[in-house]
Amino acid sequence: MAQIIIAILIIGIIFFILPRCKVWMKKVWLQLMQKINPHNDVRLFDKQFIEAKALYLKEFKSLPCIHYINNIDAAKVYELVNTNSFDKVQNIYQHNFYSWQQKRMEFCKTIFKLENRMLVSLGEDWAEILFSDKSFTAANKMMESFAALKAPEKQEDFEINVITLSNNCLDLKQLEIKLTVLDIDLYYNDDFKAIDAIIKERLTKQKDKGIILLHGLPGTGKTTYLRHLIGTVKKKVLFVSPAVAGNLMNPDFIDLLIDNPDSVLVIEDAENIIMDRKFSENNSVSNLLNLSDGLLSDCLNVQIICTFNSALSLVDSALLRKGRLIAKYEFGKLSVDKARKLSNHLAMKQNINRPMTLAEITNPDETDYTMPQVNVIGFRRELIEN
Repeated sequence: MAQIIIAILIIGIIFFILPRCKVWMKKVWLQLMQKINPHNDVRLFDKQFIEAKALYLKEFKSLPCIHYINNIDAAKVYELVNTNSFDKVQNIYQHNFYSWQQKRMEFCKTIFKLENRMLVSLGEDWAEILFSDKSFTAANKMMESFAALKAPEKQEDFEINVITLSNNCLDLKQLEIKLTVLDIDLYYNDDFKAIDAIIKERLTKQKDKGIILLHGLPGTGKTTYLRHLIGTVKKKVLFVSPAVAGNLMNPDFIDLLIDNPDSVLVIEDAENIIMDRKFSENNSVSNLLNLSDGLLSDCLNVQIICTFNSALSLVDSALLRKGRLIAKYEFGKLSVDKARKLSNHLAMKQNINRPMTLAEITNPDETDYTMPQVNVIGFRRELIEN
C-alpha cells in the first residue's frame, strides 16, 4: 500500500506540480527581465538600428509578409513614400549620419509606419515592404512603383564605391575621386598605349569578365592611371581593401556582387591576394579564379583590376591563363627622353640624365626616402589576345 501511495505522489509531482513550478519560474523570470529592461529594446534593435520585423510585431501584434527590392534610387523612393503616395505616414524612424564630403545629413536607414498597417524599411539602395496577408494588392502596387525607380548605373564620372565592413555587414559608400585626365603618350612609355587601348575596350563591354594585373615600382603611375581609368568607365567601380578581398566568396560579399552585377572590382596592394598558392595557405587566389572564370563569373560578370608592387613571378600561374587574363603590364621608370619631355611639359626645368619615375618627375623638390633598388627590371609589356 505504501508503495502505491509513493507512486501516486511521484506521478502527481511529475504531471501536476513540476509544470506549475515551471510556469511560475517562467513568470518570475519575465517579471525580472521586465524590471531590467522594461521596453524590451534588445529584441527591437539590431546591430545598426531598429529591426523592422520586430517593430512590425510590436506595433501590429502579428507576423508580417515581406517584399524586398534592391538597386533602387533610395532618394526617389523616400520622396514617394514620404509624400503619402500610398497611404498617410504616421511615424518616421531614421538612422542618420553627417557626411563631411557632402556637407549634409544623410540617412543609413529609414522606417515608415503607414496608417494601413504597413511598414516600409528603406536603406541606401534597397527597400522592404512589411504587410499583412490581407494587403498583397497594396504591397504589389507599391513594389511596382519602387521597381520603376531603378538606381543609376553610375552617378559621377570620377566616383568609386568603397566596400566597407560595419557591424559585420558589408556596405557601399560612394566617394568622388580626384579628376584625372591623362595623355597616355606623355605620361607613360610607348609600349603602354596598346595595353591602355585593350583595357578600355574590354571594360566597355557589357557582361564581360576577366582580370587585369598592373604592377611595378612605387611611384610609377599605377594609381594615377587608375584614377584616369575610372573616369572613362561607365560601369560601377567597387573598391575593396586587401583585408576585405580575402573574403571574396563569403555569402555577404556574393550578395553584394549580385546586387551590383557587371561591375569593376579594384584591389590595390593585392600582393597577398594573388600570391602563388605554393607560397600561401590562404584561399584568396581560388576566390579570384571563381569570380573571374568560374560558374559565378557567368552570372556576376565582374571584371577585376589588381595593382601591386612585387614581381610578376610571385603571382599564381592560374591567374595568368589565357582567356582569364585581360592584360598585364609592369610599370617602370620613364626613359630619359620621355622623362625630359614630361618635365618640360610640366615646366619643371629639371636636368634629367637618367630614367625617372612619375613621382620623381612631378615632385622634384621633395626628399626621396625610399631604399635603393637592386637589380631593377625595366619596362615589360605583355598582351593577352582574345
